[in-house]
Amino acid sequence: MITTSLIFALLFAVPLIGFIFYLIWKDKQKRKLGIAVLIALCVFAILVAYQVNKDKGI
Repeated sequence: MITTSLIFALLFAVPLIGFIFYLIWKDKQKRKLGIAVLIALCVFAILVAYQVNKDKGI
């Protein structure tokens, strides 16, 4: 389970976050909106992870 999560993070999540940061920093006019969207996505991901794992005792 932990190995699968690490593989997912290294192959998908980290490059995706890097690409999103690249898009945010590239466009100065929409930077604040991009940061707000990124924060909202992080909060949503944390809430989903909590709901999925709350019965597993992790």
